[in-house]
Amino acid sequence: MNTREFDALILGGGPAGAAAAMLLAQRSHRVALVRPTNTPAGALAESIPPSTRRLFSELGVLNAVDTAGFFRNNGNSVWWANNERRDENFGGDGAGYHVDRTGLERVFITATEAVGCSVLIGVSARKAIKSETGWKITCETEDGGMVEIEAPWVLDATGRHGFLARDVRKPDRSTTTIAINQRFEKPAGWDEATANHTLVESYQDGWACSIPLSPTLRCFTAMVDQHHTELEGREVSGILRDELAKTTHLASMFDHTNTAGGSWVCPASLYHSRKYSRPGALLVGDAGSCLDPLSSYGVKKALASGWLAGIVVHTALIDKPMTDVALDFFDNRERSVYQSYRHRSAEFFEEAASVYGHPYWTTRAEAARATVGAVSGPDDSDWLEDLDGTHISVDLVQSAHERIRSAELLDSRANPELRVIKRPAIRSQRIVMKRHLMSDTHPIGIRYVRGVDLLRLVELAPQFDQVPDIWNGYNEKEAPVSLHDFLVGLSTAFATGLLVHPDQ
Repeated sequence: MNTREFDALILGGGPAGAAAAMLLAQRSHRVALVRPTNTPAGALAESIPPSTRRLFSELGVLNAVDTAGFFRNNGNSVWWANNERRDENFGGDGAGYHVDRTGLERVFITATEAVGCSVLIGVSARKAIKSETGWKITCETEDGGMVEIEAPWVLDATGRHGFLARDVRKPDRSTTTIAINQRFEKPAGWDEATANHTLVESYQDGWACSIPLSPTLRCFTAMVDQHHTELEGREVSGILRDELAKTTHLASMFDHTNTAGGSWVCPASLYHSRKYSRPGALLVGDAGSCLDPLSSYGVKKALASGWLAGIVVHTALIDKPMTDVALDFFDNRERSVYQSYRHRSAEFFEEAASVYGHPYWTTRAEAARATVGAVSGPDDSDWLEDLDGTHISVDLVQSAHERIRSAELLDSRANPELRVIKRPAIRSQRIVMKRHLMSDTHPIGIRYVRGVDLLRLVELAPQFDQVPDIWNGYNEKEAPVSLHDFLVGLSTAFATGLLVHPDQ
């Protein structure tokens, strides 16, 4: 049997696996990525928010994604729990993307190969043996040949399949969800007002969404529960039509439309893992946990998980004493992300349950709240919005920002009860121990936000009474940051109680 040796083996070539492979290969590690086949043509459409652009930039693929021809994502239009349409129009970071998963993965695989990763398509992992020095993974090729790959690190990014993950997963058995999908073409074009929007609508016993892939092509999906939907002996396309007919707004869109390809079903039940890391192995992206599609952050979560997994393995390869710290860092982050999004989805489920009263909604609301209580970690985690991670409520930061804006003079002082502790942090694409600031209102500690060093900021801010002066003073002493990022950092310092106003 042919044996090949690498520093890291990535199983799975979706966004999570590709992100980890790119980061590691960019840092001159020997990396192999294996995936069974190319993504089938019937793959799900995905809505990617504009905030994901920061991750694309970190991975060096932003230009490739921008030039791939994906349809522009300008926001969401939502009809939820019988409420009026709520529009979210993206601004600030610009537009996001509506993508065919096949096309997106093609961009990632090309970028992964370009940085020197060995990409093996048509190869499936069959057997894993762990030793003191690493892993031996036996793989099968499409023609029946066998390949053995040895590596000290294996990253399971095989999604729901979960080659290494299945034994440590905890499924949410109370909500057996499936996604029923089909694409529809409207030659005359869809409604211009929402042509670039993801459309979401709840109904009595489920919810549905529509993602545009071009001015004339949309993918429609109904999220149903196997326990509450009659499926036996029915055509998939008929089930989808019947479910969409229960909606009000999405149902009205089908005049003068044609089906574009067949319908298909995907499992969409939720799960998380008891452990996301162990010596020599990480569960990355959907291999470790699956979020409710209602979050619309599936691709972003996968990319962030892969990015962080690459940083953890890079740290372990170049700084072995930091391995355990890096593994715990990854495990805690993945737990926190899952909990955060379950918390957010619970609010939507509870709102729908209060209107419809159907078991579809009541069981999901109950399960979400129970899971939030069972998984440890911060209640509010917006770390995906900030690569350094803050675990700070956006509302608190915005409130602090408004007070800064309304003040004629920024008279600030360091919190006299401020404490300094050492905690792991991401610096220069590796995990290091850094001094963090801790207050009574933010006891987990914080150091960096949007590239702003809060330790230096707290030292400098009391010396000035105008924000531009603080910003200029900071940029003279530290790596320059934009005014926007500086304001986020300054507002976060007040929101976490690191800086206080005289009247506090």
